[in-house]
Amino acid sequence: MTREETADPSAVQVSKATKERRPRPRGHVMVFGMWCKGCGLCIEFCPQEVFEANGQGRPVVVHEEKCTACHWCDTHCPDMAITVRRLDAEEIAELEELAELAEQGALPAGEDL
Repeated sequence: MTREETADPSAVQVSKATKERRPRPRGHVMVFGMWCKGCGLCIEFCPQEVFEANGQGRPVVVHEEKCTACHWCDTHCPDMAITVRRLDAEEIAELEELAELAEQGALPAGEDL
């Protein structure tokens, strides 16, 4: 049996060229520090590792570009200190353009933004 043949004649082969990855959703995450008691649930269980702990064990959003707006963190936060908003396609395109300009050094540094 060759590679083109299959054991099941009804099986459909999918070429890798037609298998496109759909763009995944993106989210904007906000942590309200005054409400957060630092339990660490969001840091520990975020499937995309969006958060890291600051010096006091409270969450800081360090990889917002990884957020898929799954809402795990804001759903499970016992203090309701996290909000997640799904970004639309236009907002995502704008963020990607800004990231590209930043990589090229075309944006001012520091507080000039």
